[in-house]
Amino acid sequence: MRPDLELIAQIIAENVASALVRACDCGFQEGERAIVVQGVMRELLLVLPTDDSDRLTEACNRGLQVLIRMGVHGPRVAAVDPDHGSVTMQQG
Repeated sequence: MRPDLELIAQIIAENVASALVRACDCGFQEGERAIVVQGVMRELLLVLPTDDSDRLTEACNRGLQVLIRMGVHGPRVAAVDPDHGSVTMQQG
């Protein structure tokens, strides 16, 4: 795997986790946040390289399925900016 793809996946995944912490009153512990980042990164690496926001969004949401298994129901990713890695969340 190219290191730049891993960095892109990490940036997007960290943005997703940060947005969740801000939007969700679920009290993420540091270990849970790391699990979310790892799950989202894993899914993103399956679709990268791409600049298709929809594919990135779908990958992020597949990565967030770990939350459901943890009993956390919160917002989901509505869009990913492929140029900056910023994310928009929506209640899900």
